[in-house]
Amino acid sequence: MLPKSNRARAMAAGAVLLAVVAVLDAVCVLGDEAAAPLPDGERRPAPVRFGESPMWTTRDLGMVEAAGIGLHGGTAVVAGDAGGRDRLAVTGLRTGEPRWVLESGEPLLDGDGAHADAGPGALRGAMGEPLAYGRGDDWSVLVRYAGKPPQQAETGVAALSGEDGGVRWKRALARPGSGGDGPGPRVRLLAADTRAILASVEAERGARPKTVALDPATGRVLWEHEGGWAYRFAGDAVLGETRGEQPPAERLGPRRTGTDVFALDVRSGRMLWDSGDVFDSAHLDAVAGDTAVVDVTEPEPGRMLPDYRTVLLDSATGRVRGYADRLRDCADDGRTLIACSTLHGRLATVRSGTGGKVFTAETPPFDERTSFRVSSVWRDRIFVTEQPGGLPRQAMVDRAANRLGPVPSDGIAALSPDAAAFEVDDGDLAVVPAAVGRKPAEAAEPAEPAPRPPGIATAPLWRAEVEPAPDPPGRDTGLSRVIDIELAGDSVVYTGPRRDHDETDTQVVADAGTGKVRWSVAEGAPLGGGAEAADVLRVRVVSAGGERLSLVRYRASGGAEGVAALSLDDGGVRWKKEVVRGDGFVSLAAAGDEAFAVEISSAVRGGEDIMAVYATGTRRELWRERGMTPESIGGGLVLAAETARDEEGKRKPRDLVAYGTADGEPRWRLGDRYREPGLLYDGGGAAVVGTADGGAVLDRATGRELARTVRLRRCEGDGGALIVCEAGAVGATGPVGRAVTVRVRDGAARVRDLLETGSLSLYGAAGDWFTAVHRPDGVRPGGEGERFLLLDAAGRRVSDGLPGRPATIGGGFAVLTPSEIVHRVGGSGVRGFAVHRVRG
Repeated sequence: MLPKSNRARAMAAGAVLLAVVAVLDAVCVLGDEAAAPLPDGERRPAPVRFGESPMWTTRDLGMVEAAGIGLHGGTAVVAGDAGGRDRLAVTGLRTGEPRWVLESGEPLLDGDGAHADAGPGALRGAMGEPLAYGRGDDWSVLVRYAGKPPQQAETGVAALSGEDGGVRWKRALARPGSGGDGPGPRVRLLAADTRAILASVEAERGARPKTVALDPATGRVLWEHEGGWAYRFAGDAVLGETRGEQPPAERLGPRRTGTDVFALDVRSGRMLWDSGDVFDSAHLDAVAGDTAVVDVTEPEPGRMLPDYRTVLLDSATGRVRGYADRLRDCADDGRTLIACSTLHGRLATVRSGTGGKVFTAETPPFDERTSFRVSSVWRDRIFVTEQPGGLPRQAMVDRAANRLGPVPSDGIAALSPDAAAFEVDDGDLAVVPAAVGRKPAEAAEPAEPAPRPPGIATAPLWRAEVEPAPDPPGRDTGLSRVIDIELAGDSVVYTGPRRDHDETDTQVVADAGTGKVRWSVAEGAPLGGGAEAADVLRVRVVSAGGERLSLVRYRASGGAEGVAALSLDDGGVRWKKEVVRGDGFVSLAAAGDEAFAVEISSAVRGGEDIMAVYATGTRRELWRERGMTPESIGGGLVLAAETARDEEGKRKPRDLVAYGTADGEPRWRLGDRYREPGLLYDGGGAAVVGTADGGAVLDRATGRELARTVRLRRCEGDGGALIVCEAGAVGATGPVGRAVTVRVRDGAARVRDLLETGSLSLYGAAGDWFTAVHRPDGVRPGGEGERFLLLDAAGRRVSDGLPGRPATIGGGFAVLTPSEIVHRVGGSGVRGFAVHRVRG
């Protein structure tokens, strides 16, 4: 599905869900005279009413299948499968806009090299939902992590800030065994509240389980319990099950056998009771306050098969409070109420604080012959699902099975006072507004209108191709492929290797309106005074002395190397600046209107490289710095990188320093703030850097952090306010990523992680928009079925019918390429391009 606005996408994805709200079960709350009475004089709860349109769905989060969701105040915490990778997304409840995102294998923010682990129990608790605890702004989300090499097999629990995903603490719980053979111990998240974090450490297939309780504030180990999983809080106790055929599963998972139920003191871990002293086997079904519903087997005298029964236990003492007809499919709210179905199709409920007394409704929730299961319990509202031979129905009832109002036709996954999440087709979840006793407010349309797209004419002014087609004819570039393209005023500058001699690169300057070639220069071409062009593949256009110049590297006799400026008008050499003679090699690293920077590599093996900066207008050397590589220049600053070799001999970034262009004085540096900072984009008053832990947006003038982001691979911009980056992993068949947009205004940055763009690729920036290519499965680059899109910063489609991928737009022209384009120099290039007129 192509990206739309969140609201439009949600309305399309959840149309069936919402239609049923209006027509399925238009039963209002029964009047007092018609309703069955509740036990102990309880009052019927007011109905929950649901919105008519989804605010967003988990498809908007780029998930092909949602695994669990938790609603935490104004935030939703969602875990799911993002196309072969586990993804955890913390989003705004009403908008679905991600606040932060974490995927398996990605580094934890401020995690000192630790990364999110993958597999069962990595992002969710024993009951299937993501684990969050705390209140207000002081809340955390739990994940399982794996340590950095060479201790990468170390696993443990990390508490991440609910606000930004940064690590608040992490605690290693398992390390590789001394033998190193086979899988090591495994850590599983179980449960959490403000008193204790519960996790297990277990061998393969759940063998020899140990529950570990951690302090929620610090991660300090509070206590350990051998021989079982403690995963349900009940007052001052924690209930769990002993070892069995498998660890505790989600509520609808396979039933475990050969287990006992036990209880521990939540603060000390002291054993309170164990059902093994009374029953042959026991399975924990539901817990609320002082009551636990447990399925047990007891030996029956004179019979070979044991007796299967349901008992109600005091959660603090393990004392049997009573027996019940076999209860099935129980659910609870964890605090006051348990609800189950009976063998006879009735609703049975147990209220905490009433001594374990079971109340069975006289009438069934649906009809006499229909079985049902309890899907969830929320503040005395019980949600039940009919299980007929056809499509299931849903109902919201009270303890006496009185209907409380219409419910969408799909199963409920989570509910809060403001929203509800319902299961829809293909593992998707739709989040709708909700309110108690009144009609909820629907989600508002985005306040910011989508910008109007540029008027790119469908028919090109001219085309340039490496293999010109006869109809319609295109201009022959004479190149085997086009590597770099830049639109500079009324000129198009493009480069690539010559078709007749692939090892010779050529730079061509053509009139933007007609395509007529003004001039070209190839490697080895004379530049006067014994100099010849040496490197023309990267286009670097500057303005100086009232005209536009293309800067190229040259070499001359005697080992001289330097930079030459060629006029875009006629290709004439306006000046040459010699940088070295016989004692090094020069590469033109960065260029701007005020200055250009070169890197001088020593001719002596092991010598230190030098960065040298020159004024573009006068060619006067401004300053030098050893051991630094220039990355970008402009706006009075030179940004330069310092690298160091790691244990494997690979170069990794160590620092990024901003120097004053005129004096070479450091203005700010990042090595003391971030691990491995590397420049991804510089322009428009902002710089985007990638780090070992994620990304960051900086104010370019001061280096002040404006925003943090997920880990980014690359970024593009055209010097305006909008920057588009690519995030995500690189899979076996290529990138598996999505777009992240950054808009910088008035000294602030807004970052949007567009998770729904995972089906797109080849992002680029163009004014207030960004570009992308949608390539359906099975379509090769350049094949039929590709679509070229223009989107705004929020991921809304502005246009999906562009005639090509915009490489650059400006001055009334747009240069469009086919989809094989690879980011800047070093890729395989493209087979050609087309220049179109832009109106408006």
